[in-house]
Amino acid sequence: MSILDRYIAKQYLINILVLVTILFSFVVTIDASINVDRFWDIAGASGEIDPETGEPRPIGIVRQSTLTVLLIADLWWPRLLQLFNLMLGVILVGAMGFTCSQMVRHRETVAILASGQSLRRVAKPILIVAAGMIALAQFNQEAILPTIAPLLTREHRDAGKRDLGAGSIPLATDNRNRLFYARSFDAGRERIEGFLVIERDDSGVGTAHITGDEAVWDGTAWVSPVTRIEPLDGRPAAAGIPARIETDLDPTALTVIQFAGFSQNLSWNQIGRLLEQSEGGDPALRERLQRNRYGRISLAMTNLLALVIAMPFFLKRMPGNAVATSLKGAPVAVAAIVGGTLGATAPVPGVPPIISVFIPVLVLAPVAVAVALNPRT
Repeated sequence: MSILDRYIAKQYLINILVLVTILFSFVVTIDASINVDRFWDIAGASGEIDPETGEPRPIGIVRQSTLTVLLIADLWWPRLLQLFNLMLGVILVGAMGFTCSQMVRHRETVAILASGQSLRRVAKPILIVAAGMIALAQFNQEAILPTIAPLLTREHRDAGKRDLGAGSIPLATDNRNRLFYARSFDAGRERIEGFLVIERDDSGVGTAHITGDEAVWDGTAWVSPVTRIEPLDGRPAAAGIPARIETDLDPTALTVIQFAGFSQNLSWNQIGRLLEQSEGGDPALRERLQRNRYGRISLAMTNLLALVIAMPFFLKRMPGNAVATSLKGAPVAVAAIVGGTLGATAPVPGVPPIISVFIPVLVLAPVAVAVALNPRT
């Protein structure tokens, strides 16, 4: 890279880092100020248990304050890695706007044009750095976020925890049109706790409730030693009896359902394995996994196209009204990024998810090509 390329790339990278720092600090500060009481109480409960009262012993103010700060950092460092990927498109466009505006205001673009070079020369290093940041985000998505995916599901009350134990299973439909719910599912032990099975007729109306404290998978069914069967037609309930619930919602199927809730934090290969495990299963679940998988490519391309489309608003020959420029360029960039995000995540009826996620790219690509071929230089 030439001196000019290195200079522009350096300025652009500095602006990216400044925007990331400001944005992350703002988000963490707002959340910490709203939930500081929760963090404070968790830190205060970390003292030794008094054997007489069974309550945590009070700790010093300094120690509790330090633990509070550490709990905030522990909860938010994984979330910031996720937030980086989510906000990258806005950050790239914002940093480009600041970089180009600085160069225009200081008459640096005039010097570039006077040397016989076009404004495309300024866009080149910006696009190279942007492509590098997008590649970094993809590395973050594939190599870092999957290793900390369970930490991203934590609530404020879980700050400081590492072993979150078993997770819940939302309502799911099995092959017999029954609704299946479990408060806790441990895939390693193939065990569920606090389960509810709603028997339904062909019209979908519930006919009976089957509840139990725990059940274990025996290879073909969930076996519970003590259950309660409550018919909904007025007949008396039967309690304290064993039950064997045959269903296609085996531990593998429940694992797919459990992990699909945060599949956006899984890697390409992990989503692929979930798709293999869910072969022949819930079509809606498979479509969501496909959108999460291929939507990442679409979002990366959309972020770069939005940058190209917004650049002419800020990269000018002579200084002008910066406010007017921002009011024109910002809505265009935000619309492109938001449209790309919605297109990559929202289902399109009748269109396979592998194709629908790339609709924003097909819309924005001609616009970006037209803008790149007709700069005012």
